Amino acid sequence: MKFGAHHEWGKLREVVIGISPAEDFVVFHEPSMRWQTPAEADFSAKYVGRKLVEIEPDWAHRMEKQVDALAEFVARQGVIVHRPKRLAGIEKTFLAAHGDGTQLFPRDAMIVVGDHVIDSSLRIICRQRERYGLRPIIQDAVARHGARWSSVPLGSLDGVDGPFLEGGDTLLNGYEVYVGMSGCASDMAGIDWLQALLGSKYKVIPVALKSNVLHLDCAMALVKPGLLIYCPEKLIDGLPTSLRGWDAIKVSVEEATLLATNGLILEEGRMIVDADNVRVIAELRRRGMDIIPLQFDGPIRVGGGMRCAHRPLLRESRLE
Repeated sequence: MKFGAHHEWGKLREVVIGISPAEDFVVFHEPSMRWQTPAEADFSAKYVGRKLVEIEPDWAHRMEKQVDALAEFVARQGVIVHRPKRLAGIEKTFLAAHGDGTQLFPRDAMIVVGDHVIDSSLRIICRQRERYGLRPIIQDAVARHGARWSSVPLGSLDGVDGPFLEGGDTLLNGYEVYVGMSGCASDMAGIDWLQALLGSKYKVIPVALKSNVLHLDCAMALVKPGLLIYCPEKLIDGLPTSLRGWDAIKVSVEEATLLATNGLILEEGRMIVDADNVRVIAELRRRGMDIIPLQFDGPIRVGGGMRCAHRPLLRESRLE
């Protein structure tokens, strides 16, 4: 296997980790952002379109340093790390009326299932341009490894009519692929598109989320075979049927808001987790996990954790 991923675990060999140059991050705000806390919503509505470094420079620089520290740590583990291209010119101004989330969260704009690499259709309008920063990485994967490249048709520019399909909603468990659906991001049209692409061997399973949950990985994580983390209050119908017998670490709404379900798995049994999620780290260690705490509160404050900040390109795992 030279490219792709079948599960959330397995040894990570090649990855994209986002960038967040302090001078690039522009505050964004759109109606679908129901996942924000009241304080975050007030902040983004007030400062939409302005550079974060001009408003809260410490926050902007902290995000840049923390995502760079994550990339450096992962590279030291022997993983090949790619970074998105900084956008410039017309790419940077494309659909920019509502702000700009830069290239901090490559998880969402790019999906890898098996040997498929997919350009997502993002519901937040200003994030559509993120694909251009990832394009050279995708082209390289196609040229070097024969990755199969597809693009989800773009949804409507008002964020109402899909298809919408976002990587943060997509969790891999072999031939089962779970896709979150809350109205903030992915929708049924995007789920149907993914099922048609993957074919009958795969089962793409919608997971209904409360309407203020951004992505499935804000509510659930598959840590290793038989072990998951989830927030029951964020799932409307509970866990997917095939996961109900797994050992489940339950987290509160408050812990889920701090993205306790959102980490970076280096290999089965070894995981990087935001250092502020102390209780969850203890629960994982109690189950024999090797946990590396890293500070990631800067990106988490804008709604994305360590899973959001990386996209596996090659993870060693096999389909049974």
